[in-house]
Amino acid sequence: MKKLFWRKKLLAFAATAALGAVLTGCGSQSATTASSVNAGNVGSNTSVADINTDSQTQVRVIKGVTGGSLAPYMYIDENNELTGVDIEIAKEVFNRIPEYDLEIEVADALQGVLSGQYDIAINNYGYTETRAESYYFSYPYKTTFNVYIQRPDDTPLTSLQDIADRGYKIELNAGGLTANALEQWNADNPEHQINIVYSETNFQVKFEHLIDKTTDVAIDDGPIMDTLLEKFGLEGQLVGNEIDPETEDFLFPQNNTYFLFGKNDDGYEIREKVDVVLKEMKEDGTLAEITSKYFNKDTSPKAEYFESTRN
Repeated sequence: MKKLFWRKKLLAFAATAALGAVLTGCGSQSATTASSVNAGNVGSNTSVADINTDSQTQVRVIKGVTGGSLAPYMYIDENNELTGVDIEIAKEVFNRIPEYDLEIEVADALQGVLSGQYDIAINNYGYTETRAESYYFSYPYKTTFNVYIQRPDDTPLTSLQDIADRGYKIELNAGGLTANALEQWNADNPEHQINIVYSETNFQVKFEHLIDKTTDVAIDDGPIMDTLLEKFGLEGQLVGNEIDPETEDFLFPQNNTYFLFGKNDDGYEIREKVDVVLKEMKEDGTLAEITSKYFNKDTSPKAEYFESTRN
């Protein structure tokens, strides 16, 4: 297995604010790139070897970027090493592409790729039409699952109508997947309006608002909630209640996560090679193995999502 280089330039951050990390300088990219891959040629029988035929191609450093604060997806461990399920999957992807070596830094992931400082964003990203205007999306590499986050003495919610009819307030970032879905719900259900409070506050503040009854419910990622409640010392003060499948499908259709690339020829070329490997990792069980390690269940995407990319 070829060597991966992990840059130790990790920015100081807290779990509540790392998504706003300041961009850092990156140096120049190295070497020549391999031949580009036509999207129409990446079929079910294509392997990495099929697109790496030039043994003389020099190794190129691919610059990855992550916010680095969303455990168990990406975080700094007790040894000051960047790890997590998203990071581990990314490492394995680039282990399988001989002409690429991957470096990962902690910074503003979306802006870093948009500015051209980085080649790939690794940050538990879901698909949105707005993001698709600026970034290429890979094949998905995992699915996520969400919960209603409530106070433990509250009756578990059963549906979005239940949220509306109880008059509950929910605090959301404008433009996010959940906000977009609930806005659509309100448009479709004028008699059952959900009270959305828009803010740009971080996880810790949102949790504190639930506890002090400023708001009444949050809808968010279950594994993240468990990790952050422990991080903030709030265990026992909030609980995650299961979302029914119908509501989950409405809120987060194709609730997959993706790597993002610059929307240019270079980003397209890297994306195509990454997609070939992701499909191999789905077929050989590697995605199932890595996601099961972190979640105690296989959260790899369904095979149907590896037939065509989102954009």
